[in-house]
Amino acid sequence: MNQRALHFYEFGPFRLNLTERILYRGSEMVALTPKVLDTLLVLVENNGHILEKNELMEHLWPDSFVEESSLTQNISLLRRALAEGDSENNYIETIPKRGYRFNAVVNELDELTNGHAIKTVEASPVAEQSSPLETPVPLPPRRNVYPIAIVGVVVLALLLSVVYWFRFRNNGERFVPRSVAVLPFKTIGTNSENDLLGLGMADALIIKLSRLDQLSVLPTSSIFRYTERDKDPVAIGRELDVESVLDGTVQRDGEWVRVTAQLIRLSDGKTVWSGKFDERYSSIFTLQDSVSEQLAGSLRPQLTQSDKNALSVHSTDNTEAYEPYITGLYFWNRRTRENLPKAIAHLEQAVAIDPNFAEARAILADCYYLSMQDEYGRTDPDEALKRAEISVTKALELNDSLAAAHTVKAGLKMAERNFDEAGREFQRALELNPNYAVAHLRYAYYLYYELKLDQALVHMRRAQQLDPVSSITNGALAGMLYHARDFDTSIVYSKRALELEPTQDAAGLNLSEAYIQKRMFREAHENLDQWLGRNPRYVYWEKAYAYALEGRREDCMRMLAEVEKINTSGMRNHINYGVVYGALGDKDKAFNDLNEIRPNRFISATLKYEAQLDPLRDDPRFNELLKKHQVD
Repeated sequence: MNQRALHFYEFGPFRLNLTERILYRGSEMVALTPKVLDTLLVLVENNGHILEKNELMEHLWPDSFVEESSLTQNISLLRRALAEGDSENNYIETIPKRGYRFNAVVNELDELTNGHAIKTVEASPVAEQSSPLETPVPLPPRRNVYPIAIVGVVVLALLLSVVYWFRFRNNGERFVPRSVAVLPFKTIGTNSENDLLGLGMADALIIKLSRLDQLSVLPTSSIFRYTERDKDPVAIGRELDVESVLDGTVQRDGEWVRVTAQLIRLSDGKTVWSGKFDERYSSIFTLQDSVSEQLAGSLRPQLTQSDKNALSVHSTDNTEAYEPYITGLYFWNRRTRENLPKAIAHLEQAVAIDPNFAEARAILADCYYLSMQDEYGRTDPDEALKRAEISVTKALELNDSLAAAHTVKAGLKMAERNFDEAGREFQRALELNPNYAVAHLRYAYYLYYELKLDQALVHMRRAQQLDPVSSITNGALAGMLYHARDFDTSIVYSKRALELEPTQDAAGLNLSEAYIQKRMFREAHENLDQWLGRNPRYVYWEKAYAYALEGRREDCMRMLAEVEKINTSGMRNHINYGVVYGALGDKDKAFNDLNEIRPNRFISATLKYEAQLDPLRDDPRFNELLKKHQVD
């Protein structure tokens, strides 16, 4: 019998027979399509060297035009095949923004058919830094690894699949969705490490998709309240007023995670896309640059350099910093005086682990900024201001394109009475992210203090539209409607805010203010009584004002006495005394207090818009007061 030479490459448990074009794992043949095998061959032949994506595509499809996704799919299938055979090695390394590199000890063999080797060549291994993007495989035996670290890899696989549905319907027609809500993925299993894995999955998808124009993606603040939910996703989507909902489950088992996802069209409730993904733990972020750019390119044929730069920014490369960040983000979105300290604690942990985590620093700065306000306890405002300034400055040094950081900086500039700089920072934030609800909300307050109430209402309504199930946006809109004298609608939004978050101080107290203006005194007092334990000073002032309007002078004076008992600063609140005395009809006393106020923009807005000052507006002295404060 004639002997025939066979040409092989060997690496790990694999033998690649070049002569017969077959890959073996031990004695078993590994099923690969011809094009996937071609991909493996060119990678192995260039072992240890970076192959650019364009170079690979030209080699594999020399006479055809194909999209980069074809190469990505081949790499994914190849990784799956190699991972099943040797789960301890990551042979294919992704080089962000460039291509791929095969890393292994490769032996090149020529054998005769009797099995004798006639040549051996050994290649040097390269340090492995791969982040494999794989397709579904069974969950292997459990190993202990950091749970949140898996999120990034799975997110990339999900994004690719969802994007291809977004780009083409089943009939091949181009489809550009207008809005989507990515719900927190339901966690399967009782492992406590999984608790926020589903929220982290949703947040990562939201961040990626939000960077694309012409697609409205609800922010994490809109969907976080559905982390523990019983509602049907279709009902949630209709509540959120979006066209489609991405829903799914996530299950962690050691170093593996299984994700199922479905995209639901709200018009008919049908599932138009579904997928199941099993991913092996690896580095979280090494594929994000290249995949995010490919994702954006799928949704938008023309990507600007600015788009590409924005998509290439990583939140962090430190997996241990990610989990406290997600936990802190959860508590920040539940903005109450009880949750804010929890958010600060977790975010401080995140930036301690990764000092270059810009997003965590920006949200931490916002927490410090909020803690300066009465609604959130106002604990040591000077120290909070100092920490907010340090944190936001560092965040912007790390990443000047963060809308959240510019929004915080704008608020700090307002606190410094630097309104011109504050306006520029708000505009910068909205340029960077026109769909950032917090920026619209706080810019609305800025416009209110600039005495531009109509414009303020536009931005406040936009904030509520972008984040319709947030107690914060609904409560803030209620407050702005109160200033616009739309008390009925203000009451509606205050009640909605309290349904969403019963401990939201601003909404509860604003509800009483609107009741008082409608002379619904019984409802006002009943509501105020509920807030006495949380904000007694504010409650005493509002009750004093209500009693004054009711003609209950003795009760009014009793409330003023309670105010003085808890006034530890020794400073007199001239505006509040002016309001109460005006309601009592003691106009001389009212103007004695009001004339003591030094002009500033915050007071100017109060003088122009506050309904509680209406009993004084027909007095000539009030016009003089407006002139003093330069209010038209």
